[in-house]
Amino acid sequence: MLQDRSPEIAWTCDKRAMKDYAAEHAPWIQVPETLWHGTDLDQLDLASLPDHWIIKPNHRSKAVHFGDRGTTLDELRSVTKGWLRPYDRIAVGEWAYTQARRELIIEARIGSGVPLTDFKIFVFHGRAHILHTDLGRFTDDFQEVFYDRDWEPLNITNEVPQGVAAPRPENFQDMVRAAETLGAGYDFMRVDLYNLHGELWFGELTPYPSGGMEPFTPDAVDLQLGAWWAGFDTVKDYPVGLPRVISAEQSLDAESAADQDRSPVRTQRERALP
Repeated sequence: MLQDRSPEIAWTCDKRAMKDYAAEHAPWIQVPETLWHGTDLDQLDLASLPDHWIIKPNHRSKAVHFGDRGTTLDELRSVTKGWLRPYDRIAVGEWAYTQARRELIIEARIGSGVPLTDFKIFVFHGRAHILHTDLGRFTDDFQEVFYDRDWEPLNITNEVPQGVAAPRPENFQDMVRAAETLGAGYDFMRVDLYNLHGELWFGELTPYPSGGMEPFTPDAVDLQLGAWWAGFDTVKDYPVGLPRVISAEQSLDAESAADQDRSPVRTQRERALP
């Protein structure tokens, strides 16, 4: 986050650019249509919008407003006041936000106003390792549940209360495929998706989840994510001095398997984190 200034990552915090990327690279999933974008709300025709929609800044996160037929321009002017300023998270090193177009963007709301679950998939070097679901985001009942790539619940929290595990989606493998396709070519990318009645919708990409400033519990999770990010997938690949976050018995089993076929050890199956 502090050092990468490559062209490949420059566009990844521009919401319109990431939607174009998703439409091109994963055409089998749905991408929300951009209904309007601009900097002057006086140029917005509210009557042209559907019954349910959302407005957000194109160049920042954690800002969204849900609109409907009763929304007025005065309301939008009040809600979006300050949204076109440079994103303040740039100051902590989230450089790609400086490359995003500073404008407002309006999309049709997926699900026509029905609350949806966010599926946030952590992809390291093109492989999805873990994911978490956001339940009740933007409400007082916000909860998260973490899973491995086989949809086994993980005892992990990330500054949000832990919710109740849900049944595995029938199209979960399609979700993994979409995430790995969109995250390919990067050492890390979080790919966010929605799953509406078995139809996958693109949410967003982010190379900077929470700016890296929301710690995981237990602490060992941060070490494991860092190992995946650095490209160490198998137990034998761990550099000297990096604390291991799996049991000694599992380490021996994994090393034995690696000796036999040199296949990557699926460390998320080793989920007995201390």
